[in-house]
Amino acid sequence: MKLVIDSNVFVSSFYFAGNPRKVFDRVTDGLDELFVTDDILAEIVSVMSRKKFNSGNDEIAEYINIIESYAIKLPVGNILKNASRDQDDNKVLQCGLDGNTDYIVTGDNDLLVLKEYNKIKIIKPKDYLDIV
Repeated sequence: MKLVIDSNVFVSSFYFAGNPRKVFDRVTDGLDELFVTDDILAEIVSVMSRKKFNSGNDEIAEYINIIESYAIKLPVGNILKNASRDQDDNKVLQCGLDGNTDYIVTGDNDLLVLKEYNKIKIIKPKDYLDIV
C-alpha cells in the first residue's frame, strides 16, 4: 500500500510504540510505501522538540533520518486551501494527492472526520492494521 503517515502517528510510534509503531514497522519491513514532504518532517521535528518529550536534537535528527531512509520524499506542492477544517492538515492531504496514495494514517480528528479525500482513505492506525 502507498500511504502518508501523519506527524502525530510518527511521534506516537517513536515514544509510545503500539499500533503507530506497527504501521511504521510495515514501512521498514518493505510492505508499504511511505510518502513524506519537508513540511511533514518539519512538523515532526517541531512536535518532538516540545519540552514534554525531553528529546535532544541528535535523537530527533536520527529519527528523521530513519524516516527519510524509508520514505519517498515529494517536493512541497501547492498546498490545498480549505480541504481540512484545520489548515495545518492540508499539507498531509496534499502529500497524499501528490503521492497518489491509498491511505492517510492519522490520529487527528480534523482529518479523520473527512474519512476520505479524493479516493484516499483517512483512517486510524488500528483500522489500517485491521485492513492490511
